[in-house]
Amino acid sequence: MILKSSILTALVLPFLAVAMEWQPRSSYNAFGDENLGRHHPIVFSNETHGFLLGGTTLNESAANDFYLYEEATDTWTRLPTPPWTPRSFGYGVVLNQWKHPKAYLGFGAAANGQRLNDLWEFDMTTYEWKQLSSLPGMGRRHPSMVPVLLSTGEWQLHVGLGDGFLGNDPDQFTNLNDYWAYDVAKDEWDRLPDFPASRRHHPFFFGIGSVSYTGLGHSDGQDPYIERDFYSFHADDNSQWVQEVDFASYVDDTLMTTEARVAGTEFSVVLPLEGQPDNSLQGAIGFVLSGDGDDHGSMETGEFHAFYPASTTETKHWQQLPPHPGHSRWAPGSFVMRGTARVYFTSGYDRETKTLQSDVWTIDLSTLWQPAEPDTDTPTLWPTETQWPTVSTSDVFIAETMSSSATSTVTTSSIRVLTTILALIVTMMH
Repeated sequence: MILKSSILTALVLPFLAVAMEWQPRSSYNAFGDENLGRHHPIVFSNETHGFLLGGTTLNESAANDFYLYEEATDTWTRLPTPPWTPRSFGYGVVLNQWKHPKAYLGFGAAANGQRLNDLWEFDMTTYEWKQLSSLPGMGRRHPSMVPVLLSTGEWQLHVGLGDGFLGNDPDQFTNLNDYWAYDVAKDEWDRLPDFPASRRHHPFFFGIGSVSYTGLGHSDGQDPYIERDFYSFHADDNSQWVQEVDFASYVDDTLMTTEARVAGTEFSVVLPLEGQPDNSLQGAIGFVLSGDGDDHGSMETGEFHAFYPASTTETKHWQQLPPHPGHSRWAPGSFVMRGTARVYFTSGYDRETKTLQSDVWTIDLSTLWQPAEPDTDTPTLWPTETQWPTVSTSDVFIAETMSSSATSTVTTSSIRVLTTILALIVTMMH
């Protein structure tokens, strides 16, 4: 990254840290003397607990150990071994529906390199597993996997891209661009229009409402060939793809980076707020975190960027946030406690120290949302369980929240000071 960007980052991030700061949490590496650090873990969460399994460790190319994180006590518990094929490079997702007990997991690669196309349902309350209909397409590693909610109230999983075997040759693989919809209620798959750009694996992806977003990643071409283009698939709008602006991240109006990237982690925050009438999803935010840069090597910091799909500008959809501690990591994992903006980040491979990580960090992003009534006291952040919306799209609202804590609020005066400093620095650079 150029010097100007580095200087700006150094000055800007302390201001952002007033509102958002990474905090350490207990590691899952507490079971015996074995180093449990890994890349490509499968991670997901409900309202109170996070789950982590699989991935690649020092001793296993496709692990099958399974851990439960309890947020209230900051403790990890080992769960029974899953009944499926041990794997790495797979994914797991949950639906953004209060107390929905099921998680959906699958895909990836087995220890022998076999690309997997199976899909499983895991009950987060009973810990029971159920195999679902497999993807009709090729087995694949690190695809995109996005839950979306249609206007009909139906949930779908959008799955596509990734890499599979070239023919039946286990020594050669090819990137993919097919895209599929899994109907959660019917346990059925349908083919969707192919991803409209270059085939690729390990993209960044997330879902907001009925729209699935995917892009960046490693495409065909000279190695490494890392992309910065980004696309959205609109399931409620004639099932069409739309090209979004290429990745370019700002702090306010100052461009910080346009570096292409791959192999990080991602999520979206779409939260309900009691009494909020606006269901246009304009407050929803997607996030990309860490990963490799445009040379498929580590970046200086654990870069963190927010994507605003309803940005009022044509170009500034991306905004830079405080990076996680240390260098960026290849193939980490993240989860968000459902119904909150509390994010957890873990695992991955640190190319600078050449170590597999098992540490856990958390950050509260609630200050990215404005209060529902700016001139009133802080509103109720989350509804009670009995007040939570049903699965109907018309009842899925966006949280517009701001912490009342003085240590977690960006004041108007701070923003004014930050804007003044940025303007002064830009002037000095010319």
